Amino acid sequence: MQTVKTVVFDVGRVLIDFSYEKFFSLLNDRGGNISGEEDFSEKVDLSAYEHGLLSNEDFLRRVNSQLKNPLPVHELKAAWNDLFRPIDEMLDFSRRLKAECEVYLFSNTSDLHWAHLQKTFNLSLFCHGLVASFQLGWMKPEKESFAAVEQRFDLQVENTLFVDDKAENVEGALSCGWQAFQHRRPADTIRQICQLTGHDG
Repeated sequence: MQTVKTVVFDVGRVLIDFSYEKFFSLLNDRGGNISGEEDFSEKVDLSAYEHGLLSNEDFLRRVNSQLKNPLPVHELKAAWNDLFRPIDEMLDFSRRLKAECEVYLFSNTSDLHWAHLQKTFNLSLFCHGLVASFQLGWMKPEKESFAAVEQRFDLQVENTLFVDDKAENVEGALSCGWQAFQHRRPADTIRQICQLTGHDG
């Protein structure tokens, strides 16, 4: 394994935590029938939205179409963005790591969430560059998504480490020649990255 010179972080549940519980409760209170993340994704075609194939307006209309009592668009948009809280330990580490090696962010996410995350958490403070799936037209673990990130940031994949909370995304990175491991707990992830980069933590 070669020394890591570049670290690419996933965002959701690695640097920024999120929960759909309050959002789904709101939808169900308005006459929706959402049983969980997979059910919601299927009903509104969230994958298409995160691939950049739906506009914000089309997506919000799809969500409202699931409700017997649709929400005003501005309320629905606010609720959709109100999912997130920072994982301070990981954000602080990413900011320190940025001083010693290249750090990038690569997220499977949508236009509304990406704009909200950047405005709320100022993600550029924690990296040298960042990109979302809807901008690329590809999502992890699709090999084309990793190829697009390689090109965008001019990565040397043998020296690049990818960290994601989903095993299938880690496998996707490994299949493209990247180094990668699955994030589970901040302390463990920080320790592993320090070992691979020589960063002192």
